[in-house]
Amino acid sequence: NFSCFFTFIFNAHTERWDEAPITHIENLYTVSALAWKPDGSRLATGSLCGAVDLYDACIRRYRYRGRWEFTYTSLSSLVIKTLATGE
Repeated sequence: NFSCFFTFIFNAHTERWDEAPITHIENLYTVSALAWKPDGSRLATGSLCGAVDLYDACIRRYRYRGRWEFTYTSLSSLVIKTLATGE
């Protein structure tokens, strides 16, 4: 299907992949490039028509006391970033 982005989510209880709701993107045509951020929190896609889209792929993200950002990229992976420096 053109102009659609299909996503699958792993269900740990049933140990199988379930299809998430389809994301409709106008003029996507086809994905020609795909890259993950090294920490697994974002996914970048490039289309044949030249568009680049960035998706948030984390399970949960929140800020603690306005100083740190906690990003859960999986059930066992946590990325901690200091908001003042971005590191």
